[in-house]
Amino acid sequence: MSTQASPSSSGALHLRSIQYLRAVAAVMVAYFHTVDQIPAYRPLFERYLLGNLNLASGVDIFFVISGFIMLISNRNSTPVSFAIRRVIRIVPLYWFLTVALALLALWQPAQFRTTVVSGAAVLKSLLFVPYLNPGHPGEVFPLLVPGWSLNLEMFFYLVFAVVLLAAGRWRLWIVGSIFGALVLLGLAGKGTRVAPELLFYTDVRLLEFWLGMLIAHFTLADSLRLSRFVAIVLMVAGFAVLLTGFPVNGLQPGGFPRTVLGNVLPSAAVIVGAIAMERNGWVGQHPWLHWLGDASYSIYLTHIFSLGAARFVWARLGLEGGGLGLAVGFAFFGMISVIAGAWLIYNTVEKPTLSVLQQLLKARRPAAAMPSSAR
Repeated sequence: MSTQASPSSSGALHLRSIQYLRAVAAVMVAYFHTVDQIPAYRPLFERYLLGNLNLASGVDIFFVISGFIMLISNRNSTPVSFAIRRVIRIVPLYWFLTVALALLALWQPAQFRTTVVSGAAVLKSLLFVPYLNPGHPGEVFPLLVPGWSLNLEMFFYLVFAVVLLAAGRWRLWIVGSIFGALVLLGLAGKGTRVAPELLFYTDVRLLEFWLGMLIAHFTLADSLRLSRFVAIVLMVAGFAVLLTGFPVNGLQPGGFPRTVLGNVLPSAAVIVGAIAMERNGWVGQHPWLHWLGDASYSIYLTHIFSLGAARFVWARLGLEGGGLGLAVGFAFFGMISVIAGAWLIYNTVEKPTLSVLQQLLKARRPAAAMPSSAR
């Protein structure tokens, strides 16, 4: 495949840059949680090992990529076919790991002090229903904490599935109107008695899904053509603002202006820059990055387990003392554990399950197309 965006038989575009950014975003989030594993190391991480960067902003990149891919890949989908494909892609691994976490927390509660297991918590987590997690006061988190982003993602899928009923030329603007209205409602509802679970669906990051769709719209129209210089500037500036917060880190954390200027727009700039760089022939073939992109969902959902195991092993080896050398060692050990854990789950759970479900879906299509008398 050339470095240019190339259409597949389904009409989707395959872009190496998007695949690689999925890998980068997953590793960013995993390293963000590595910093907090051993309290004695945190000052060293922050001073010497990039722990002071806003690596959690990998989630913002994921959201823009999601909006981009949904519009690129599903222009000819029906709401039902779209929903089914999204469910078989997202649900099995998330359910598997959520149930595994609940069982482990019941078996070894001392090792999972912030995981509060109840029937309601398990059910809401499995059904992507936001709730206030007592293990994380004030936070709308599921049992498997990284799943908070999946709750927002599934809401986007719901809106997108409904909007597929509209003519193609209106879909982008309908989604934009819905998410814009929700964000405005959220701003109006802050500081009131509106339940946090409802305000969750008004998160400013909904705009990232829409910006991803907007970028896809211009990509499909072949109007996203920028010079290499502009593409590089967008990539570098986008990552710089995402990671450092400069020049908007003086604004109120979590406020609308700070989130839009420090997360939403920079993450979109990164995607635009990456696509423009690829169209200028600056994105080569890197199999290891491609694999990390394939396994990014497994990395994102399993890294908490892998880092917990790494911390346990590190403690059993008596290596939790201070010292930059030990902190560097744990940074490497933690991230190797993350990649190894993701490799295991991707190859034994995610990939085989997805393959089986996709084959079942393909097998059902001819039967669904047959008249009832012929079934």
